[in-house]
Amino acid sequence: MPTGAKADETKIAGDNLAQLGKGGAVLMVCRTCGKKGDHWTSRCPYKDLAQPPETFIDKPAATETAMAATGATKGAYVPPSMRAGAERTVGSDMRRRNEENSVRVTNLSEDTREPDLLELFRTFGPVSRVYVAIDQKTGVSRGFGFVNFVSKEDAERAINKLNGYGYDNLILRVEWATPRSN
Repeated sequence: MPTGAKADETKIAGDNLAQLGKGGAVLMVCRTCGKKGDHWTSRCPYKDLAQPPETFIDKPAATETAMAATGATKGAYVPPSMRAGAERTVGSDMRRRNEENSVRVTNLSEDTREPDLLELFRTFGPVSRVYVAIDQKTGVSRGFGFVNFVSKEDAERAINKLNGYGYDNLILRVEWATPRSN
């Protein structure tokens, strides 16, 4: 392609941009000075005269004592739950399970899955969670699982009735789950 044709193309493209700018459409706005269509922010001729960015902030600056109290330093990330004014919940760990009503079931067969345990245990009351440990490599049950009940009384009844119960050619052992040690 000859160089003259390339110059003609840019001139035509430039004319289209100029026509758009004249038609009332704003092509660019400088974030430093606010002028429209004159220049880009990176090439603003007024950037040396502009106010420093700290003066644009509407919020009052945090005092040093407040920052020292939260343990934050300038530039350190503070999660929203730890920021000033954040609501504190009674249980600080929201994802923590209710382990009071948790029952451990051992001596499960390799074929046992979560729906099987749910079907077996829901006759004693509402179940909030069922977990069967599965071997990641083989995909079969590891022989134990956990069932969380809504109420402690239902869990107590399930332990009393199902401990020693024959299920899938094996004798189940059902007991209270011990809380995790962190």
